[in-house]
Amino acid sequence: MRDIKIVAKWLATAALLLSVNGLFAADPVPVHWSATASTAALPLTKGSKVAAKVTAAIAPGWHLYAFEQQPGGPLPTNVSLVAGQSFVADGSVRESTPKTEYDSNFNLPTSLFEGKAAFTVQAKAVGAVSGVTPKLKIDVAFQTCNDRMCLPLTVVHLVAPIVARKVR
Repeated sequence: MRDIKIVAKWLATAALLLSVNGLFAADPVPVHWSATASTAALPLTKGSKVAAKVTAAIAPGWHLYAFEQQPGGPLPTNVSLVAGQSFVADGSVRESTPKTEYDSNFNLPTSLFEGKAAFTVQAKAVGAVSGVTPKLKIDVAFQTCNDRMCLPLTVVHLVAPIVARKVR
């Protein structure tokens, strides 16, 4: 009888460890961000225009929310230039086309992305831009959810080296 209790405790512990391991085996960050930036020519001077592309790789089963959301819905994604750098926004940030579907987390239709999303940021230099490889600093604030839960608002800080576009 004692051996059965020991085996039962061992099996219960093993099951607990496997279930806890299963919780953390999945990627704890379901959205991975990257940014690239380009300009017509280097070096940059005041007024130089820069185009940046921000991309989100979204893990299967998760979704990222678009810029426009209904009241009571998820926190919308926000892509912005970091203040205090030599660049300012030159127009609105554009997003790839989201899809709209009913979201059980909020009990209403939401605009969202699955798999991937892309955002385009236009910027211009407002002062002297120093450095051999100038960089554009971009912040992204976002919320992501799956069918069971939502993660809290997350902010990522991206740095995109600015390169000259190749002319063909």
